[in-house]
Amino acid sequence: MENTSTPATATVKFNKFNVTNGIAKARVHYSLDNRIDGQPCVTIYAKDYDAGDILVRIIPTAYVNNTDSQQDYFEKGRVVLFQNHPLYTAARARAEAVRAN
Repeated sequence: MENTSTPATATVKFNKFNVTNGIAKARVHYSLDNRIDGQPCVTIYAKDYDAGDILVRIIPTAYVNNTDSQQDYFEKGRVVLFQNHPLYTAARARAEAVRAN
């Protein structure tokens, strides 16, 4: 099996409907500042069941999957980027552009 993992600082492109590292591509949707503590963040949700596995290979340092089998029907996994993450600025710019449309 080919290793498609990339460091968080490698080339990651945030498109309107997907995130890619040039090798792997995951269909996603974005959410801004959705934390109860008010901390600014960009949350990127995988749209497909296999997209969660792909998303973790694209951005492994921020991937979260705290679901169980009951929740997996609704949530496939997500990436949460905070202001101190190197990809935060690019992800936030894309999420704001998507929200504006």
